[in-house]
Amino acid sequence: MNIHIYDTHVHTDTGEYIHFDVLVNDENVNKVKQYAEGYLASLGISTNNISQSRCNFCHSEIANPEVQQNILGQGYSIIRL
Repeated sequence: MNIHIYDTHVHTDTGEYIHFDVLVNDENVNKVKQYAEGYLASLGISTNNISQSRCNFCHSEIANPEVQQNILGQGYSIIRL
């Protein structure tokens, strides 16, 4: 499975810096922002508490089995950096 990696950087209003990658297949590229926001919500961070954010396409690669399983199951995979 070929996937696309979106390098995501978030700065919260409290000064916290969060860096993670959102990995998706071709079918879910248009949902990257939604997945990033969902991940932040799972950390207790709402989009109202973000002072700066960017999510840029980085590159494409072949997914390892764990990432493939995540994408097939939920449409995406997150790697916290």
